[in-house]
Amino acid sequence: MLQLRKQVAGVIREHNLFRANDRILIGVSGGPDSVALLSLIYNTSRTNPPYSEIFIAHLNHSIRGRESDEDEQFVNALAGKYEVSLIAEKRDIIEIARKRKISLEEAARDERYRFFESAAEKAGANVIAVGHNADDNAETVLHRIIRGTGITGVSGIRPKRKLTSGSTITLVRPLLFTWRKDITAYLEEENLSYRTDSTNIEKDKLRNRIRLELIPHLEESYNAKIKKSLATLGETAAQNCDYLETKAKALFEDVLINREVFLETAVLDIHKLIESPQILQQMIIKEAIIRLDIPLKKLSNRNYKDILNTLNSKKTSAINIVKEYLNVRRDGNELHLSKNRYYAEETQVISETEIKVPGVTELVDMNCRVRTEIIEKKNDFLEEFKQNKTNYEEAVDFDKISMPLTVRTRKPGDRFQPLGSRGLKKIKDFFIDNKVPVMERDTVPIITMNGEPIWLVGLRIDDRIRVSEETTNLLVMKFEMITTDK
Repeated sequence: MLQLRKQVAGVIREHNLFRANDRILIGVSGGPDSVALLSLIYNTSRTNPPYSEIFIAHLNHSIRGRESDEDEQFVNALAGKYEVSLIAEKRDIIEIARKRKISLEEAARDERYRFFESAAEKAGANVIAVGHNADDNAETVLHRIIRGTGITGVSGIRPKRKLTSGSTITLVRPLLFTWRKDITAYLEEENLSYRTDSTNIEKDKLRNRIRLELIPHLEESYNAKIKKSLATLGETAAQNCDYLETKAKALFEDVLINREVFLETAVLDIHKLIESPQILQQMIIKEAIIRLDIPLKKLSNRNYKDILNTLNSKKTSAINIVKEYLNVRRDGNELHLSKNRYYAEETQVISETEIKVPGVTELVDMNCRVRTEIIEKKNDFLEEFKQNKTNYEEAVDFDKISMPLTVRTRKPGDRFQPLGSRGLKKIKDFFIDNKVPVMERDTVPIITMNGEPIWLVGLRIDDRIRVSEETTNLLVMKFEMITTDK
């Protein structure tokens, strides 16, 4: 279908999804959307090559047992057919969902994007392409309306975004404006086979009932073009939301009093906050929640209203806005938002994990990653690094490091030599001296060498690995939060 190829090529151009010399990782489940996406991108790259190379990524989530393994075999055959490198991995999503106490759908989505990121790192890809289509977008908008949402939720799925807030990898959806029926027609015309996910017809899932029952009912009884109407609503809401979020982020920088990159408490100027329209007030609060790394899904519209109500309150005592997550306190003209002391208690203790040097290591328990690189010591780099680094970044003397490095949480009897000191100190005493809350002490990541702590992440490095005049090579370590989205 030449028309579909032209349509997708037009979407790629309009939204600037790809650039010359991009290395593209295509997420391929084996389903119709991903198979069509692979074919369309492959044929485009052959006829008018704007990309340097393409790769395939497949996650075997093990949910459907033998069927999942057959999906992987199918994708492996596809990779051979197109002569494209495949990065595949198998994860037990059912067990992951059980451990994290989250739904199977949420666990599958989170792990899929974690895998895509690690696969992109392996391939050296800067763009990840996935196969969400126009039907998916319409269903997403309706799904969020049913469950309750605001303008952000109604915005639906975006054609392009950063994979995570601090990532250099871009996630794109070239088929987002293509309807499912047109994709199916393309596959038939091109004689392309695909896999069918049997869980897509299970009606115990709300999303499946929306697709299989509700939308057909709305089409038949109310609006034959309901999917188009929902998609249009999403596009319009997205435009409005983008404008409001841009305004809110600018205002947030003006309202924010404390300026730490990784905030433990966001302190906002109340007078400046209440000068903004109420819808922007809520979005400013949302930006603060994001900076505090508290899951947005934990907050309802009612929670935001409770926070805003404190602007007119004279009470100074802290109130628990979201159980176990967020404390809000008014202090004169300041609004303090901070993680509840119980939040840390809910966070899982890190199991000991070896760190890739150089490379990227994911810490699933903490929803973060450790990025390491070895750099030749240069005074200009070091000065710039010191000026711009956060508490979650450190540069140490690589020649004083012995492998392997690991990351874990504290153990009884742990000692280290805090930077600037001459002797060893119990980590327990260090926490007490530095007023680290009791409930947070067992969640502080600790980098170890030969089993001994060398960096209490966010707090202090060991003096014995500090950079000196004799240092020739640096080991740069950085902790980053992982964020996920549909």
